[in-house]
Amino acid sequence: MFTGIVTGFGTIREARQLGDLRLVIACPFDPSGIAIGASIACSGCCLTVVDKGGVAGDAWFAIDASAETVARTVPGRWTEGTRLNLEPALK
Repeated sequence: MFTGIVTGFGTIREARQLGDLRLVIACPFDPSGIAIGASIACSGCCLTVVDKGGVAGDAWFAIDASAETVARTVPGRWTEGTRLNLEPALK
């Protein structure tokens, strides 16, 4: 469940096709607070964390966006350099 309150901004650092589209998103969060399998809304689209790293204030997380997700969202949204509103799910 999400509150609708954006808690940070991220930037797509890497986008590569690996079957699904793997996105690595730079973010200001503390990576110790990001769980693998957690949901993070990225500009309104709920995505699942599959990897993470970095340090607090300079972290990143990775998600895999399916072809259906890419097709049903704004064209061009999932390209390197795109800024995203980030909202972690509630516990």
